[in-house]
Amino acid sequence: MLKFYKIKDTFFQLDSVYSFNIYMFHKESSQRIVSLQAKSPVTEEYIVNWKDLVERGAIFQLYHEDLHAFYHETGIAESELMQENEFYFRMNKLQEDRISTYKIKSEEKFLLKTAFAKASETDNFLPIIDKVKSEILCFPLYESPFMSTAIEIVDKVFARDIMPVRASVLSYLIAKQNSISEEEKLCEIVIAALLKDIGLCLFQSGSVLDFQNLRGEESYLKHPMISIFILSKVGFEFPKGVKRLVLEHHEQTNSSGFPRKKKEEYIDYSSFIINMVDQILMYSCGKINGRKLELIKTIELFHKGVSSDGINVNFPSRLLESLDTFLLNELEKKGG
Repeated sequence: MLKFYKIKDTFFQLDSVYSFNIYMFHKESSQRIVSLQAKSPVTEEYIVNWKDLVERGAIFQLYHEDLHAFYHETGIAESELMQENEFYFRMNKLQEDRISTYKIKSEEKFLLKTAFAKASETDNFLPIIDKVKSEILCFPLYESPFMSTAIEIVDKVFARDIMPVRASVLSYLIAKQNSISEEEKLCEIVIAALLKDIGLCLFQSGSVLDFQNLRGEESYLKHPMISIFILSKVGFEFPKGVKRLVLEHHEQTNSSGFPRKKKEEYIDYSSFIINMVDQILMYSCGKINGRKLELIKTIELFHKGVSSDGINVNFPSRLLESLDTFLLNELEKKGG
């Protein structure tokens, strides 16, 4: 059930007094406040301020228990309010259909160590990808346009076992291991991990395949910024969180990373997750030192934090420590 209905600031008349609160939701901070207390008059100052806030992306809302009073005191027809919330109802119907399809699978217990061992043996990550996909497709579609877009991307792209999808899936799993449970944040991590290297498409295909030589090129150090530029041109406004993770996914705790050489305290923790996952996968498939290694053994090496044989351990200690019990966990739909 929708707890807060989206309403227009124009629904309310100057000098009117209502028996219910009018809420305002800030999309950037994901915070909801009371914009007008019940039994307080709608002043000219409120009207001017509301228009300014709407232009800056604020959303005004009504608590579901105040629906009857809202209709009675404003004279707004139910059809008009429902039309204003059409996006929610359309997404809610789609979500109900998806939950009926994916919920059972999303709650199945799934031994990660067994799954990763089999995936390494067969070079087939689809069972793990399908498990994570089933969880994400049960996320609420109506929370925000980004959430609905991110879930649609997962629905379409997580049908293939390719390296960006593996990075996205493993980032999601390790994020949950690190008690990141907010669905919007998980979606930001998933999409950032999926799109982080889109800037490499501007490099010649031969140089991308020759990773050792590519890492030595000065232009390679700029590809996170190129990725951000490309994302800005696709016609969809990605959240600042996604852009930040894409920009920072090669930064290191000791400021030896790129492109901005930031220290640990200035880097989003999730950026380190994506960076570490990228290097685990690259090391496992032999891209870093030319020798392949089972994914489980690679994860165990990173957990030990020993910088040798091309392994980069410039990550927060608690992130490396989180790998200790990661593979022993059962993958199921949990809050953290």
